Amino acid sequence: MMNRREFIGTSAAFAATAALKTSTALGRNARSAQKRPNIVLVIADQMNIDAISAYRDLFKDEAYGTHHIETPNLDWLIENGVSFKESHSPDPVCCPARASLFTGRMSCETGVFYNNIGIAKDVPNLAQWLERHSDYTSYYCGKWHAGGQWNCPTVDGARKIPGFETLPTNDNGTGLVLDYQVAASLEAFIRNTESDRPYLVVGGLLDPHDCCFWNPGLGKNMVTSGTDYFELGQKLPPLPPNQNTSHRGNLDWSDMQWKNYIYDYLRQIERLDKNLGRIISAVRDRDDDTLLIFTADHGDECGRHRRISKWQPHQASVMVPLIVYGPNTGIRKGVIDTEHLVSGVDLFPTICDFAGIEPTEQCRGESLRPILEGKQPETWRESVYFSYRHTGRVIRSKKYKYVMKYAFSNRISKKPGDGLPDLPFIDDKTGEPAAFVPGQGDRFRRDSGCTMLFDMENDEWEMNNLAGNPQYASVIAEHEAELKKWEDRLEINKRFDRN
Repeated sequence: MMNRREFIGTSAAFAATAALKTSTALGRNARSAQKRPNIVLVIADQMNIDAISAYRDLFKDEAYGTHHIETPNLDWLIENGVSFKESHSPDPVCCPARASLFTGRMSCETGVFYNNIGIAKDVPNLAQWLERHSDYTSYYCGKWHAGGQWNCPTVDGARKIPGFETLPTNDNGTGLVLDYQVAASLEAFIRNTESDRPYLVVGGLLDPHDCCFWNPGLGKNMVTSGTDYFELGQKLPPLPPNQNTSHRGNLDWSDMQWKNYIYDYLRQIERLDKNLGRIISAVRDRDDDTLLIFTADHGDECGRHRRISKWQPHQASVMVPLIVYGPNTGIRKGVIDTEHLVSGVDLFPTICDFAGIEPTEQCRGESLRPILEGKQPETWRESVYFSYRHTGRVIRSKKYKYVMKYAFSNRISKKPGDGLPDLPFIDDKTGEPAAFVPGQGDRFRRDSGCTMLFDMENDEWEMNNLAGNPQYASVIAEHEAELKKWEDRLEINKRFDRN
């Protein structure tokens, strides 16, 4: 690792420091000039929660990635902070998940149902909210991909993401190159930034998203997937036990292809861990009230149910790491929370809590701060709600996961900002495409082939779909009622004016 003098000499250090000096606009309606903690938020792309070596006691089956990986920096973060085992993506695909993370709202509210469309303009992102109600300055570096034209903004030209200034990086498109630049830029920023005003700085890492290049549908063929190219043989990770379930995918790979995919995926996370180590080191060396949060937008199927990539309601797509470190902010040390059901939408109110402001009135998350500090929350949710593939809906209670899907019409606006309504749902009475209306689930046609129910206490690999078993009719009814409670809270615009 470079020493501090060598590192300050890098161009990233100079550019990051320059970005700080040029930011002078005060946030409107600041509640007070009281010093708040600096907040560093790092977001991985497509990382499974069970791919961290510190979690071997949590995920005991040898088929989990935790037994075939070494992540010393993530391990250190877990040993010195609070992490959550029941951490869920709000929507397991890039833009919808990130839009929810940065707004505290669900996909049907942000308008980001799929990739590369903008967040509704009347839904403020975290930086905009901090700018309006606090004295925080906000910076972004790396992959954004939370909707709109900004995938990986650079420092050229005007501000690219509403509310954020950008730190230097190059939109290379692969984690191999981009993540080193993001880590260097964030390390420089953290080590060299001194200000009377607190900041939020976000680092968007790309690893292990490069595993997507294995997808035959992309046609890139960046890897030789059919051979044991490292001649590891039995040292390759084993196949997951749920490859041949009734609800499996149709990717017909050989056992060696699957093992190579899993192996390569885990190596990309080890690469991420090394880059993350530079950021952790910078925060540790400050030894102040800086808060560090690490999470991911969604996971990867990683061969489970014969699938790769994301999009699915299965645990592999949905469960993501969430680790919070900040010993000088009252956060406990070495706590792995296995009790509370948490979601990516909880980050918005949590950061607002530490910033000393209220979240938006429509925020669907809950502040994690009481849990982080070892206090019992006054109330906590009994279930997590999330969506998938435009019209899919999931209720996860402590014991069960209930999955349903409305029929998809395929009529959806493909031009961001054209003002046209998004109509992917089918009205059951008219048979016509319709806009989703929360709380009116009976109005929309169901896709009966997508209904699933899993006993998560006794079927962690989701092998046995209980939805067709009449003995579980009451369980499904309970989860349907919980689904309605969630969707009655949601608010949408039938016409989205997007950023």
